[in-house]
Amino acid sequence: MSSRFHLVAGMAALVFATGASAKDVLTGPVDTRIGKIELQGGYPSSRSVDKLYDEIDFQRASQAYIWATPIVAMEAIRRANKRDWGVDYNEVGLVDGYTTPVVSALTGNNTTIYAAVFTDLSRDGPVVIDSPEGVYGVIDDFWQRPVVEVGPFGPDKGKGGKFLLLPPGYTGTVPEGYLTATSKTNQTMFIGRAFVKDGDIKSAVATLAGIKAYPLSKADNPPETRVVHAGDRAMDSISPRGFEYWQLLADILDKETVEERDRFFHAMLKPLGIEKGKPFKPDARQKKILTEAAQLGFLMAQTISMAPRLANASSYPGTHWEWVLTLDPSQEAADYSQLDERTDYTFEAITIANGMVKQIVGAGSQYMSAAKDRHGQWLEGGKNYVLHVPADVPAKEFWAVTVYDVMTRSMVKTDTMKPGVSSHDKLQLNADGSTDIHFGPKPAKDGGNWVKTIPGRGWFAYFRWYGPTEKFFDKSWTLPDIERRG
Repeated sequence: MSSRFHLVAGMAALVFATGASAKDVLTGPVDTRIGKIELQGGYPSSRSVDKLYDEIDFQRASQAYIWATPIVAMEAIRRANKRDWGVDYNEVGLVDGYTTPVVSALTGNNTTIYAAVFTDLSRDGPVVIDSPEGVYGVIDDFWQRPVVEVGPFGPDKGKGGKFLLLPPGYTGTVPEGYLTATSKTNQTMFIGRAFVKDGDIKSAVATLAGIKAYPLSKADNPPETRVVHAGDRAMDSISPRGFEYWQLLADILDKETVEERDRFFHAMLKPLGIEKGKPFKPDARQKKILTEAAQLGFLMAQTISMAPRLANASSYPGTHWEWVLTLDPSQEAADYSQLDERTDYTFEAITIANGMVKQIVGAGSQYMSAAKDRHGQWLEGGKNYVLHVPADVPAKEFWAVTVYDVMTRSMVKTDTMKPGVSSHDKLQLNADGSTDIHFGPKPAKDGGNWVKTIPGRGWFAYFRWYGPTEKFFDKSWTLPDIERRG
């Protein structure tokens, strides 16, 4: 049966269902949310065809922006390591002390020491990462799914070991003596951290400096791993805004495999000039649509992350504290891939590990975030707030609260260079052992525990528990809302 017959039958059904005359339906115009669509005998006019295709491409680009959030963030931090610190594949980029706001990184943490290693399995084939005892972390693929964990939750059980990363579809020989894991992407990122014991920062740095990375093909005589000590050098690893976002995406998609779950997104990007194996050279129309879609896509992703409508987002019902991680580390649910859940996390944070969601008393870590005060108003840098932290915080190791800028999602940058406080600090305590943490452009009247914020800039807070204890999980200890003061 011809498509023309189906069109006529469909129009007749529309007339019957709506009571409209054939003339009304066939001549239009039709009011839509993108304006009037002109019809000619039931067909869109030539001008309307162009208008509809522009809208199709804009909508697809807006959704593709959201879909691409995790992989663009990974490529952005890889490029920043190379551009700002000179760290290449199979090299260790190491922060020599607690990370400070000079490093713009998605919700970076100023209470642990970090190191990162990137690999390119399409270039080098299988790669060995030799991680010493005392390093905790995860090796993620470039969609931010755990390939293998390192430390107490990993196969090394916290004792360190030689991890062998295999590229997608690898069918070669796998030698014995390695902790083997296969990545779904050609590139991976190992983010490792070492906890500071008794204030001994140097030992934590030395532990991370012992990480080694090299191709399996050179395992008989491994080359020395270059360790880059970043010192106090700045880095900006935040994903680019606007049209540059798509240039980065086009580059990384061309380098990576196409997974079955993502084939429709690749199809939607093709009319916009992003196609694997072909140069990205958009014409003026495509570039205009992509640039506008990047602006809206950012705001959509920000909304999904900062005002989630996910049923499992609330961590303390009745407050505005939310779970940072609402997704399964695999990013898969029973009947769908977790698109909104991963956007909720990867818009504001980077790298995912099972240890961040496993509920094991006294081990791992748990994170909550808050972007609103007790009355449901966004937190503003020009106003004063206080967070009352009850005594006996259920954290075996330590706890910390850190302030982040809403646009960069990085530690707030002020002249104090102090984006948060933790139980490592010499805190001013109340008589009952509780703690009040003040946020605002000026210190609290009594001095107190203060984190400076910037007028005109929104902010949000992360509260982290390291080694959460039973009272965290049964919620016999809870965290109240952030309160506005004055």
